[in-house]
Amino acid sequence: MPANRPASSERRLPRAVRIALLSMTLAAGHAATGASAMAAEAPAAAQQAYQLPAGPLGRTLSGVAVNAGLSLSFDPALTSGLNSPALQGSYTPRAALEHLLAGSGLVLVSRTDGTLTLQKQEAVSSAVAGAAAAPPATLAQVEVHGVTDGAPDQTRSTGATGLELSIRDTPQAVSVMTAQRIADQHLETLQDVVGQTTGITLEHSSASRETDQLFSRGFAIDTYMFDGIPTTKLVEPAGFDAAIYERIEVVRGAAGLMGGNGSPAAAVNLVRKRPTRELHADVELEAGSWDKYRAQADISAPLSEDKHVRGRVVVAHQNADSYVDRYHQDKDLFYGIVEADLGPSTLLSAGLSYQNERLDGASRGFAAYYSDGAKTDFPRSTNSASSSSYYIRKQSLAFATLEHYFANEWTAKVAFNYAANQYDAVQGYAARGSLDRQTGAGLSLWQTKWDSKPEQFSVDAFASGPFEAFGRKHEAVIGFSASDMKNTGPSYPSWVLPGYDATVPNFFTWNGNSPTPNYVGTISGSYTEKEKQLAGYGSLRLRPTDDVSVILGERVANWKRTTESVNWGSPTMNDEVESNGNITPYAGLVYTINPQWSAYASYTGIFAPQTYRDRNNRVIDPLEGRNAEVGIKGDLLDGLLSTSLSVFRMRQDNLAEMDADQLVLPDGSNAYHTVKGATAKGFELEVSGQIQRGWQLTAGYAHSRIEDQQGKRLQTSQPLNNFKLWTSYDLANVGNGLTLGGGVNWQGDIYQDGMGPNGERFTQHSYALVALMARYRISKELSATVNLNNALDKHYYSTGYGNYYGDPRNVTLSLNYRFR
Repeated sequence: MPANRPASSERRLPRAVRIALLSMTLAAGHAATGASAMAAEAPAAAQQAYQLPAGPLGRTLSGVAVNAGLSLSFDPALTSGLNSPALQGSYTPRAALEHLLAGSGLVLVSRTDGTLTLQKQEAVSSAVAGAAAAPPATLAQVEVHGVTDGAPDQTRSTGATGLELSIRDTPQAVSVMTAQRIADQHLETLQDVVGQTTGITLEHSSASRETDQLFSRGFAIDTYMFDGIPTTKLVEPAGFDAAIYERIEVVRGAAGLMGGNGSPAAAVNLVRKRPTRELHADVELEAGSWDKYRAQADISAPLSEDKHVRGRVVVAHQNADSYVDRYHQDKDLFYGIVEADLGPSTLLSAGLSYQNERLDGASRGFAAYYSDGAKTDFPRSTNSASSSSYYIRKQSLAFATLEHYFANEWTAKVAFNYAANQYDAVQGYAARGSLDRQTGAGLSLWQTKWDSKPEQFSVDAFASGPFEAFGRKHEAVIGFSASDMKNTGPSYPSWVLPGYDATVPNFFTWNGNSPTPNYVGTISGSYTEKEKQLAGYGSLRLRPTDDVSVILGERVANWKRTTESVNWGSPTMNDEVESNGNITPYAGLVYTINPQWSAYASYTGIFAPQTYRDRNNRVIDPLEGRNAEVGIKGDLLDGLLSTSLSVFRMRQDNLAEMDADQLVLPDGSNAYHTVKGATAKGFELEVSGQIQRGWQLTAGYAHSRIEDQQGKRLQTSQPLNNFKLWTSYDLANVGNGLTLGGGVNWQGDIYQDGMGPNGERFTQHSYALVALMARYRISKELSATVNLNNALDKHYYSTGYGNYYGDPRNVTLSLNYRFR
């Protein structure tokens, strides 16, 4: 996407954003005053398998309590500066807590109401150690109530290295979107969720979302994982409904060690919801702007008396119109998973998900410029799609995992994933030609049809655990992965249907009525695309001292992609790209400055096969390069508030950039060329967690710039700067409980050259979107939530090409009934 740097490509940050940035710093300093993490669940007594490394005591205790459904409260001063030992094996939740407290000078004490607290050992005599204890009235308590014993630890991630590391001990920038945050903002698609994380921008350019793209550090995100297992972008994971995920992890920067391809943007790890050991059910009804209606249920329960077999089901149905004329959506979702304890140390799980979505009247945008070079300014309700346009997408996923915990603290796991999509689409939208500003003439439909069935099978097997060397304990992971993708379908006339009158006489008065295209007998051939990858990987976490961790890793992969295009009456076209023995190195260093702060540095290689094609319709060469990052991370309030600052620099060869003349290839995509010696650099700042009792905050600021060897800015359709803030506060004393929340997403200027008939530059100036939320607990089980998005009704383009609008102000009301 070539462009010259504008004379003033960025406006000054709005005063509100500057104040918000200052408040992030003040909040971090204020964080030593107290904390609370609220939820509710009955205690669980069955044994569970644990594999926890040593870490901050308070945070580890809180994680075990949440996962087990125990209600635990304690003074954060008691655990400040203390570390827990590693925990490996099967324990009851209470026994696990007692094991973690061993040697700390603290004991676990039961209250009369069944909740738990911590006290110093010398303050509890042996005669009353197990008796009821009242909480000290003057202490600031950390209260942790379990939400679900199926929820993974939200403070840990494996997406960057494969090692089970805390976010603080991971030498890369990591953000986590929890199920609670997703619910608070009422985020319904994976795309919406990831778009709310620090440094991520969303380019929304089509109603069907098939051309939408998420970006990190100026690069397109194309690395997605399900529970740590990579998947191909062809199965469109970004369009999945978010209801089936417990949390979503975003590792910014290259993550090729685990993600399969070391693209420079980010890796998104989707952590699925798992069954709970106790019955719980959530039922939600929703109504929103533009006749949007949704019903959703999430039910989890033990399937056997001893709770060794457990299941969970999530179902949803949604139908909605839009601010865009003639657009309608219908979507159905099913997700089911079963877990079984095959023994005290072996866990088997299997499940599937299915999403069926139909979109009518889905377009890819409208004409951005008139024939005289003036910018168009249509109402936001304008739809360039013909009435006969539709898009049907069916997405299926099946998975199974087997895990075993050994007595020597090692774990072995094998995971299988199968993904299959099915598409049927007829696309016709009035953006071809040159629009006359006076008469509305000059346009015709880009008309085509798609019918494809991409599918992928993947397997990942690894073993991880500790080992001793040179008198110290270290950790290792070694694994193997393989994937096989195939995409097939018939070939239809591309964008121009012979014999079809695609003319739009007057776009200003056109209501979408055009002749219904007949594709019977128009198939001209077929295409088949295959991609295979076979890789081995390993990583080490070496601990030369208590304060230093050295992380070393490497992935060696063989990759092959073949395409076959059969055009009846013409020679078959074959294209093959293969690359063997590709090595993706990883090196990281983490230095623990004190119990609250750590500094880190990391280096990783970049190797990412690309799907873009050049003007000769050939796949461009893989992206190659290196990524270096340094930063500092802090855990305040005994780990309840996290802060991070990362500084990065990347260098790439074969960076894909769209051709200036926007040449359209036979499949409807644009032609690209490669740029050698591109350099990206920037920084990111994030604060996330609990500032004080009932007050949650996540705020992040990111800056990134990409240049070629001559210093010319690249990727100008992505902002240099962006800022995100979301905060919520629980007013527990208002009625049965009121939660208020709000946030702002701000991004700087973007622009794109060569957009009009005379090569005009399109510029979208900086803008801020405000979101508000209020939730009232009507009863213990029932709550009502109102979400208001784009509260100030900002008018903006959601793409750098100036041909698609962002959502206007919209509101959603939801009722949630929760049974525990």
